[in-house]
Amino acid sequence: MTNIVRCKANFKFSSKTAANLSYKIYGESHFEEPTILLLHGLLGSKKHWDSIGKTILNVTKRHVVSVDLRNHGDSPHTNSHKYEDLAEDILKLLDKLSINRVSFVGHSMGGRAAMAVSLLAPEKVAGLLVLDISPISNSKQLTDYLPNVLEAMRKVNFKKEIKVNAAKQKAKKELENIIKEDNLMRAVLSNVKMKPDRTIGWACNVDILIKHFKYIASFPENMKRKRYYGPTLFIGGQLSEYLP
Repeated sequence: MTNIVRCKANFKFSSKTAANLSYKIYGESHFEEPTILLLHGLLGSKKHWDSIGKTILNVTKRHVVSVDLRNHGDSPHTNSHKYEDLAEDILKLLDKLSINRVSFVGHSMGGRAAMAVSLLAPEKVAGLLVLDISPISNSKQLTDYLPNVLEAMRKVNFKKEIKVNAAKQKAKKELENIIKEDNLMRAVLSNVKMKPDRTIGWACNVDILIKHFKYIASFPENMKRKRYYGPTLFIGGQLSEYLP
């Protein structure tokens, strides 16, 4: 880990384009800073952090917030999904919750979103814990496999389904030739939900995730000259292809 004086940023988020993110607070509503913000990966949601969020709260005695990133979970579907967008959304949420400084725990896409915030508004970020991703690395699973998964998800037709469990079984049957990993299948099926209009569909915005996948799979070029000098730790499994 490194700990060097962080610089100030002139970045201002646009409240007009930033999404109002759905979130869950672990612990009391009064924040002691720095708050810990948990950011999920592609096809994930805030509920995937429930067990870990409670553990972090109990161990650190700091307040913990898990977030649904745009186009995921209960957060709004938008027509864009770039890391600059995700960073604006997060900064808007920090303002909404009156959080002056935050420590990030971000997995995969959420890790890159956390890095984007740290580069655009470093004075807001007390530290980064990034899981299984970096600004410079990719793997065939990210560049080749996951786009195929998303395309297969788009082809699932839920129109005749009236119950979520039955819809999940239908989706599983149609996707099991593409998705071989149990963990990924569980993450995908967790996106099957009953919508406000009582129809069943994907919680994530599959069309936009496909359309903007090139932005998800690469770190923004315009951020590569920026620097964050605060405490940063990258963690990955021994067999992970996501860290160089």
